[in-house]
Amino acid sequence: MLSANHHDLDLVDIDRLSAGAHDLGRQVVAEHPAVNGAVVLATCNRFEVYLDADECEGAEADATAAAYRAVARTSGADVDEVARLMRPASGEQAVAHLFEVAAGLDSMVVGEREITGQVRRALSAARAEGTTSPLLEQTLQHATRTSRQVAVATDLARAGRSVVSVALDLAAARLASLGCERDVAAPPADPHESPVPRGSWAGHRTLLVGTGSYAGASLAALRERGAQDVAVWSASGRAEAFAATHDVTVADADLATALAAADLVVTCRGTGTPVLDVATVSAAAACRPETAGPLVLVDLALHNDVDPAVADLARVILVDLATVREHAPATTAAEVLRARTIVAEGVRTLAETTAERRMDAAVVALRGKVADAVAAELDRLPADGAISAERAAQALRRLAARLVHEPTVLARSAGREGRTEEHLRALEIALGVRVATPDEADEPDQVPPASAPAPAPVPASAEAPHPATVPAETERDR
Repeated sequence: MLSANHHDLDLVDIDRLSAGAHDLGRQVVAEHPAVNGAVVLATCNRFEVYLDADECEGAEADATAAAYRAVARTSGADVDEVARLMRPASGEQAVAHLFEVAAGLDSMVVGEREITGQVRRALSAARAEGTTSPLLEQTLQHATRTSRQVAVATDLARAGRSVVSVALDLAAARLASLGCERDVAAPPADPHESPVPRGSWAGHRTLLVGTGSYAGASLAALRERGAQDVAVWSASGRAEAFAATHDVTVADADLATALAAADLVVTCRGTGTPVLDVATVSAAAACRPETAGPLVLVDLALHNDVDPAVADLARVILVDLATVREHAPATTAAEVLRARTIVAEGVRTLAETTAERRMDAAVVALRGKVADAVAAELDRLPADGAISAERAAQALRRLAARLVHEPTVLARSAGREGRTEEHLRALEIALGVRVATPDEADEPDQVPPASAPAPAPVPASAEAPHPATVPAETERDR
């Protein structure tokens, strides 16, 4: 796994690295034969590549280097810079990180639920591109299932409002001049609640710029806050289709005109080029009546849709992802600990399941060998299916002799080679056969109690044959 996220990088760096995320999975898989699959997760504040690499020596390093080269190529950054900015992890550490990401524990807003859907969509995209693998499928699906357990068993979902929600509430607080800094706002009565009060956008004209999946989440958060008059604008020509499926109106095709008619603008395009520059926003703000109040811009794109210099304009309020990060609500330690316990259990269950699946080939081979032996004996029975009890018993004895012949030969070979204890342990693990070693047989607790009568000697003629000396098939058996 390679990760660049909000914990230790500026959003500008994450922006640069994820510039070619849409094509990265295919390029990573094609870069080196050691890479069996790749899933790319690119969100507003993280860029991560999950890899399935061969387990042979050196494969992990080869896969990591291949991913660095692919990211450098798609983003235009230098390979050394990519290696410096993206943190690698492997094995259980990488799996645990993915589970925490899917559960919202690694988010800018701890507990937010949008990330779970983003992980699912990343897997779906990899599946559509043919870059996923059985291991990645199993791992990411298990991570999303565990995230649902966290949502049900903890209060993090209530505490961890989404990035969109926090941004809209920050914008509403600033518009109302409520003061939204944590050291200014009064602490909430409920420790699960955010220090930023929930805002209302009822009665405000809203312009939604962009029609992607994040636009849908933004619209849902807007409606939760009372926004009814919502128009959508898109440079891609998809505004009409989005409006029809989301019950909103289509904004004027001229962005400057649409901007001037809005009180709140929410952008979520992230194309890498600001769609709202200083000149456009300044002209729109100047067209607004004095009584209309400031023009509020909420930029939810990792690749800035709004030129940051817009924040210096008069009668304009800008809230972007950097602002959201500064005001993300805190969560209680107890809820986080409970969530991490669930995540740890999910990681452990996945590890056990994966380890079990590695034995599938051995189980199939064993079942196949037994099935072949059974089929061989069935072929020797009369075609009409009518057999006596004696004939059935003979067939079962032949089957038993066939099944134990090779293990018996191997057991004696192990004894000759001094591998007795090793072979006995293998028998116990594979077949559940517990056989006392010669040393254990000599221990006092293996000797019959003095009060117990000694067993009568068994005549040589009555001894049961050793499995390796089962009599060969007689003419009568045939």
